[in-house]
Amino acid sequence: MKFKGAIFDLDGTLLDTMDVWERVDEEYFESLSLPVPEGYALAIRDMTMLQAAEYTKSVTGAKEDAESICALWRKMVARHYAEEVRAKEGGLELLDALARGGVKAGIATTLTEETYLPALKRLGIESKFCAKASVRDVGRGKGFPDVYLHAAALMGLKPQECVVFEDILKGINSARSAGFCTVGVYDRSSAADEAAIRRASMLYVKDLSDPEIIKLFV
Repeated sequence: MKFKGAIFDLDGTLLDTMDVWERVDEEYFESLSLPVPEGYALAIRDMTMLQAAEYTKSVTGAKEDAESICALWRKMVARHYAEEVRAKEGGLELLDALARGGVKAGIATTLTEETYLPALKRLGIESKFCAKASVRDVGRGKGFPDVYLHAAALMGLKPQECVVFEDILKGINSARSAGFCTVGVYDRSSAADEAAIRRASMLYVKDLSDPEIIKLFV
């Protein structure tokens, strides 16, 4: 079948953000006059922001509560998104091709709108999306399919009519469990899971310019 909708994760999938999160880690620990702990990024990779803040408190002894740490991180991340973040290779062209083909596009992200909307506006792609869903809307993270189901519902489509683009294994697995077609997208942050993501995906691509992608829709 040809699919009617495309649901995109943002971090590491549509947007090239790995360097942003690394810089935020460095800036935060510098503010504490501490080095970034070895293995820190890997330790928090699959955590929610709040869980990562709790973990960070445990390893640094920071006096702020986890919510205050999250608020600071969001402010730091929002600045980088607003000023620096770019689309991953092929992303803008893919969105244009989907729009020309009448395919609906949606977002399923762990980010808040205040963080990612400035980047989408700067890149000129906010209007490409008819649905924007966040894990905050559904109350559970990407280990569950809720955010993808919510995005599909906002698009007026069934899971079986949509393709989910993701760079993390737990997102691929949960979307697949709910009946979505899944496309795994390479990102340096999830390179260690590449083999498992390949096995769990209908299609695995190194970037969004891969010509096999558009064949799913037209």
